[in-house]
Amino acid sequence: MNACISLSLATALLMAGPAQPQPLHDPDTGLRLASYRAPVPGDVPGGRTIGLAELRDRQAGDALLIDVMAAPEHLLRENGTWVLAAKHDTIPGAVWLPEIGRGKLDARIAAYLENALAQCDRDRPIVVFCRSDCWMSWNAVQHIAARGFTNIEWYPGGTDEWHDFGMPLQDIQPLPLSGTLCDERRG
Repeated sequence: MNACISLSLATALLMAGPAQPQPLHDPDTGLRLASYRAPVPGDVPGGRTIGLAELRDRQAGDALLIDVMAAPEHLLRENGTWVLAAKHDTIPGAVWLPEIGRGKLDARIAAYLENALAQCDRDRPIVVFCRSDCWMSWNAVQHIAARGFTNIEWYPGGTDEWHDFGMPLQDIQPLPLSGTLCDERRG
């Protein structure tokens, strides 16, 4: 009897055909859906590409620096704080909004992004980055632009390039789900 069940299961699996791999890009939006750590293009829809010198200028100015590195194996508490499996270092002055660079945002992360940017002026300078060769930052620029922001820059070298040029990194905790990046006074 077990041989019959095994044979039936094997037959069903063979008839189903090989598993289809997940596509790399969403056919409707063009956003990257998988293999986020891979070479990225030189430009991004919805933003302008900048290099290290421009990033240092933005860091000294009023730009929002947003690190979008994922938080692998994270948990979210009921109160909206993050439980992390590993520490994360970023560029000094940046805020960390993990998971907003996924190709498809789940409802909780989409609301997190909306809330974080809710009080910000739509033309405030924003610099988005991750690590080098990180599609999450490429995706995140487009997620932010889709919310009406017009002054977005993308630093594709990310924390890797920053650190490679001898600049320090600092330990950071993610912005809680209820956190905001701007207040009514500062925009």
